[in-house]
Amino acid sequence: MLTAPRPTKPIVFSGSNLDRAGNPRRNPDWLGEKRRRADSRFLPLRELKALVDITAKPARIAWLDTAWADAHAPLPCLFLGLDEAGIAHFAVDCDADETTATLHGEAVKFIDVRSIAAMLPPEEAAILAQARSLVDWHQRHRFCAQCGSPTQMAEAGYSRHCTNEGCKAQHFPRTDPVVIMLAVRRDETTGEDMVLLGRQSRFPPGMYSALAGFMEPGETIEEAVRREILEEAGIETGAVRYVACQPWPFPSSLMIGCIAEATSSAITVDPTELEEARWFSRDELEEMRVKSTDMEASPRLSPPLALAHQLARRWLAGA
Repeated sequence: MLTAPRPTKPIVFSGSNLDRAGNPRRNPDWLGEKRRRADSRFLPLRELKALVDITAKPARIAWLDTAWADAHAPLPCLFLGLDEAGIAHFAVDCDADETTATLHGEAVKFIDVRSIAAMLPPEEAAILAQARSLVDWHQRHRFCAQCGSPTQMAEAGYSRHCTNEGCKAQHFPRTDPVVIMLAVRRDETTGEDMVLLGRQSRFPPGMYSALAGFMEPGETIEEAVRREILEEAGIETGAVRYVACQPWPFPSSLMIGCIAEATSSAITVDPTELEEARWFSRDELEEMRVKSTDMEASPRLSPPLALAHQLARRWLAGA
């Protein structure tokens, strides 16, 4: 039987080394002092693409200095956190500033976060997830959901306040919980361990992944896992155990990875959710994992960037 090696690296988009300084960042004086320091660092995002130094090995975030931030002072700075040396790091939404387009060059480019994340050190991919989610949220919440008046940034970028004196509603960045899960069972005839994977029509040809879906109000994680598997594939499940989670900044979700024990085996696919669902053996899954980066392979597993891949890896390793 093939067995995958145990994971040794943090899941992509997790493992940031920045201290978010949740209490001191509420103090405008403290925040202003950090913003003005000569050693502070700034990450521009344009159209939600991050500035990355692609000549570094591995690629790195292309942090800019305070002089650059001062030259672009009207642009809001979102506090990301302090590194081990106490240096403050900020994200800057540059969509309103045409001059930042000149930052494109041979060494640094604005690059889609999803495409570059796996090439960055894990802690930097995590910072990009935080920055992208924050910038996207601010872009989507410029007006109050309660009264429709303009909102303004507050608390270092971790809230927006309604400017209407009669409303004054406070709004906070949201994270949408998503369950992503493997249903597993033992085949009654062969005794082999089997795992359920599916594919959506939008997937690249040949790629299969774990089933997934948004949690609904008033639902526990276990209830959401059982409901989604039943709705999408017609499989009933019993025990559910949590394995790992992953921030997913597209736009801002938390993928909650679980394994569920299947109590039935006959698949009935919901065609509005899935194109196909199949049971795979451990050996088949390991072969799919190895081929996950081969775009010509079929069937193959979703790429290592995805939590579905990491769930499969952990299950194969006996986690």
